[in-house]
Amino acid sequence: MALRRESFLPFSRPVIGQEEINELIDSIHSGWLTTGPKTAKFEEHLSIYNNVPFVRVMNSATTAQEVSLQVMDLQPGDEVITSSLTWVSTLSTIILRGGIPVLVDIDPRTLNIDPEKIEAAITPRTKGIIPVHLTGLPCDMDSIWAIAERHQLWVIEDAAQAMGASYKGKKIGSDPRSVMSIFSFHPNKNMTTGEGGAIAFHNENYLNRITRLRFHGIEKDAWKRQSKEGNLHIDVVEPARKANFMDLQAALGLHQLPRLDQFNLRRGELFKRYLRLFQDVDECRLPWEGDETFGHCFHLFVFRILPEKARLSRDEFVQALKDRNIGSGIHYRPAHLHTFYQNYYQSHPHALPPQGLPHSEWSGDRLLSLPLWPGLTEEDQDLIVNIIKDILIAASKK
Repeated sequence: MALRRESFLPFSRPVIGQEEINELIDSIHSGWLTTGPKTAKFEEHLSIYNNVPFVRVMNSATTAQEVSLQVMDLQPGDEVITSSLTWVSTLSTIILRGGIPVLVDIDPRTLNIDPEKIEAAITPRTKGIIPVHLTGLPCDMDSIWAIAERHQLWVIEDAAQAMGASYKGKKIGSDPRSVMSIFSFHPNKNMTTGEGGAIAFHNENYLNRITRLRFHGIEKDAWKRQSKEGNLHIDVVEPARKANFMDLQAALGLHQLPRLDQFNLRRGELFKRYLRLFQDVDECRLPWEGDETFGHCFHLFVFRILPEKARLSRDEFVQALKDRNIGSGIHYRPAHLHTFYQNYYQSHPHALPPQGLPHSEWSGDRLLSLPLWPGLTEEDQDLIVNIIKDILIAASKK
């Protein structure tokens, strides 16, 4: 009889404690559910944690990135260099501003953008670079910053998966050579506020605009008008979206953030334990754990199946895991292979390298994320590994 878990095990699950629940109940009883004092307090704590002077939270990291591009005045036809091995929002936010996402290939070891391929993609229309810290492993930022400085480009870090990661001992987002960094608090991230995201930045001149672009174009913190000290009169300076963050979300974040380093430490233990447990499995390529320079926060454990050895495609492997009640994720199908982007790059062939993106596509066909979160037990991890080995043995006998 095939080895199988009794109930379904998802690839990720948030860890919510009683302190978060109590804070959430306190917010409900207070009557202040939407943006308010807890949101402001959460922003202060994020600023301290990331060692960055300014942080503004929003309804999602996607909106935060869209706002960042608006603040950088991205215009129709402007080009931004980034990676295809990312969630599509990295590209979509550029297109929604009228810009053109120019794609370069990844380093297959790290799954991150390959700095050696960036310079060839720069044209007179290039305005910036968006490196994506995929899986929580930082990009080679010194190389990227050096290229940006030579060509007078801005850098915005897509750090949606990198909360708590570090580069050369400094928290991601803390180096002013990047104008902004974008974080996500989605439930599958290393810390969560249910939904939500943040922009971390260094230039005080951006503060008022970012604040108003997340809430109707109102110049000052609009929530204060409902407080005793507030002024009910408001002034709209420019049209903007409604993308504010709620105190209900901050109630979670205020207690998730102090636990983040411990969450990441446990993730790292499980990540490295996977590496040990899989060291004799030849049918896969395992992820890199980083080092002192590239301080991984272990958001994902990306397992790449080798179909020629496993005698299973990635999708067949994912289904075999599902049949045995083990969940997984695909992070990601390269963005340029989605229907919209296939059509888009036919109309913008200059935005892809002539040789294509072979490393992105090779990994995209083979990768899947195995279960990894702080509450995952070693017993379940052992079961996952044993089920995978059992699946591979069964496939080898076909």
